[in-house]
Amino acid sequence: MNKVIKKYNSNMHRVFVYGTLKSGEPNNNVLQDRTRGTALLVGKAKTCLEYPLVIGTRYNIPFLLDAPGKGKRVIGELYDVDKKMLNTLDEFEDHPSWYTRSKIHVERMPDHESQM
Repeated sequence: MNKVIKKYNSNMHRVFVYGTLKSGEPNNNVLQDRTRGTALLVGKAKTCLEYPLVIGTRYNIPFLLDAPGKGKRVIGELYDVDKKMLNTLDEFEDHPSWYTRSKIHVERMPDHESQM
């Protein structure tokens, strides 16, 4: 699961990304491609609970395991995405076969903390 969704209005969805979709990572271009929908970077965030984050396969793919309370708080980015981009992300991540979307609590990181 490379993204977690929190719907906050009928037009946009809040998505938490923690792996290759983050800024500077190899798949961030998916979020930047306006032909695939709209994605607006909200800022850095981290999970409120700890989760195991493992890097697997020969491609170094990150997986967030569904075991809240174990592992560490995971740092990622929040994006507001439209339905078209949400569908793009679901297709890209092969939801629900490869990754699954889940609702979790995250908190925004202050700008000075996100620079560390």
